[in-house]
Amino acid sequence: MTASSVEPLSIIGVGTDGRLLNRSTSLVSGSGAAAVETVATGDEALSRVSEADCLVTTYRLPDTDGVTLIEEVRAEYPQVPVVMVTEQSDDRVASEAISAGVTDYVRRDGDDPAAALATAIEDCVDAYESEQALRESEQRYRTLVERSHDGIYIYHDDSFLFVNERITEITGYEPEELYEMEIWDLVHPDDREWVKEVGARRRHPDQEAPNTYEAKVVRKDGETRHLEFSVQTTTYDGEAAVLGSVRDVTERRRQERELAETNEFIETILDTLEDVIFVFSLEGELMRWNDQLCAVTGYTDEELDEMRAFDLLPEEYYDEAVRKVRDAVASGSAVIEAEVQTKDGRRLPFEFRGAPLSDEDGEVDAIAGVARDISERLNREEELIQYQTIVEAVGDAVYTLDEQGEITFVNDALLSVTGYQEEELLGEFVGKVMRQQDVETARELIGELLESDERTRATFEMEAIDKDGRHIRCEDHVALLMSDGEFRGTAGVVRDISQRKAREQQLRRQNERLDRFASVVSHDLRNPLNVILGRVDLARDRPGEEHLDAIERSALRMERMIDDLLTLARDGQTVGETEPIDLESAVRRAWKNVETYEASLHLEDDLGTLPADDARLASLLENLFRNAVEHGGETVTVSVGPISDPESVADGGHAASGFYVEDDGPGIPDAERDNVFDSGYSTSDEGTGLGLVIVEDIAEAHDWTLRATDGSLGGARFEIGGIDWTDR
Repeated sequence: MTASSVEPLSIIGVGTDGRLLNRSTSLVSGSGAAAVETVATGDEALSRVSEADCLVTTYRLPDTDGVTLIEEVRAEYPQVPVVMVTEQSDDRVASEAISAGVTDYVRRDGDDPAAALATAIEDCVDAYESEQALRESEQRYRTLVERSHDGIYIYHDDSFLFVNERITEITGYEPEELYEMEIWDLVHPDDREWVKEVGARRRHPDQEAPNTYEAKVVRKDGETRHLEFSVQTTTYDGEAAVLGSVRDVTERRRQERELAETNEFIETILDTLEDVIFVFSLEGELMRWNDQLCAVTGYTDEELDEMRAFDLLPEEYYDEAVRKVRDAVASGSAVIEAEVQTKDGRRLPFEFRGAPLSDEDGEVDAIAGVARDISERLNREEELIQYQTIVEAVGDAVYTLDEQGEITFVNDALLSVTGYQEEELLGEFVGKVMRQQDVETARELIGELLESDERTRATFEMEAIDKDGRHIRCEDHVALLMSDGEFRGTAGVVRDISQRKAREQQLRRQNERLDRFASVVSHDLRNPLNVILGRVDLARDRPGEEHLDAIERSALRMERMIDDLLTLARDGQTVGETEPIDLESAVRRAWKNVETYEASLHLEDDLGTLPADDARLASLLENLFRNAVEHGGETVTVSVGPISDPESVADGGHAASGFYVEDDGPGIPDAERDNVFDSGYSTSDEGTGLGLVIVEDIAEAHDWTLRATDGSLGGARFEIGGIDWTDR
């Protein structure tokens, strides 16, 4: 132990004289070279001994004895130095301590027990550290040999004397099998003779033999492996032997072969690419290129070898090209679009992509790049601009979706229809602007198109949903977007068909009205006409006043039918402009325009003001009044009043949702209530059967509702609802 030790000794004393221990430790390689800790019991010493460089104990301890403590220490820490301090009369104890494994012992009755104890501590620790270092060194070398990635072996007279674990892994043989065979049996027959010759030359000092070489070996399972050998002479158990290490380079050789094949493949590929591949130095000298550069420019390899990279560019691109080279060096890549000037003076548009190349020191010394002819791309971009112009000018809403149904493009017309901004729709699922049932319909159509060998487009009706939640009737012309035979999404052209649907509905109603006209003309008008003709014949045979009365009644009925038909044709259309109409005034005017005989009119409460077409509202009221008089009798009482809205909370349920017209006549039989609005229905001989049809058409034209029910006095009651009152 020396005073130059980095760490002070840690000494634990148990049951020892503190003064003796302190004096001794102060003598260990100089004062301050040891840290002393004293404990009272064996248990304390045992718990701390793992942290100590040396344990000093006496025999007599409070909880045990020194020999027992030594045995316990040795059982758990066999290498830790233990010194026992004994009395002169303790020879038996000293003997037992030695048997228990004490490292050294010191008698208290010596000439200088402190010096003796210091010497014992120092010798014990030095021996422990030396042994520990030797053990660690041996372990390291053993681990190095046994766990080496390389196989380690020693042989003498063609037989193995030692092999490590890696040798067994490489050969597939167990150590016992290797020790029983000649080393040459492992060498592949193709290499066996020359490897044996190398071994023979090594046994003769006057002959030179390579220390490293490669050869093939055959594993136990028959597999051939490529190995790299490194050998030298040594001694083993006092005899000359050969020490060798071997490394499996099969994978490396395979990689080298593959690399060579890959390089050849790459060279071939580079020369067959349509793109130009090039490498030039930072000074601009062309260093490498593929055959395509010659094909594009018209220069030969010999001519290109004498040129600089910028010689292929028109002069106006020089400054930008220099900047891009600097960008590539600084950021790792750069892109530039420029023209290539060919040998015959043509200028071709190209896109250049470059990246830096570094030498073995990591310094950038060249630029590698790819140049691609972009003539076709520029033409496609020009076509795309034209298509985009057409799409924006077509007027219909246009969109595209990806395979998942997410929106990838919308034109201005679609934005105008939906009220969204472009950024609010791109990337969103199409369900944002389309009903779910329409999305499902579109999915089914797309599935059918994908399965079809002929169809690539289809049309279906749907409802678009704008930003405010309004639904818009549309027709969607959808087509598949295909690329290289793969489905890439869909494109759609959406057209607002609300007006067309309204026209179709109006046309249907007009056709229905024409059917009713035909029915009236063919049947209802024919009856009074037959009466007139019959009465004329009778009047010729038997003149009489009663025939003229019948003729007059029939003619008047025909006149009313004609008037009703004209009203039906005029009032069955959609209402355009409306104006605020005072309902009470309209009711009184309509009552005066009807032959009411002795019938009476009763108005309930304030009827308010409603938006309506004045002439059509008058026709509606007149027909309801005429219907009441015709079916309720000449003394019927007709009432008009507001309909309370039970859902209104602002005024306790007294808001008006419409108005009613009812009478105190016989009413409408339950069995016939569903037929009252049919053309020709009438229970009166004087009726035309068109009055309530006219009422229904005028109500629908105003977007009002019409319902027939029982009146409060048992008569007929007609309720007109859905009115947006101007003033109540």
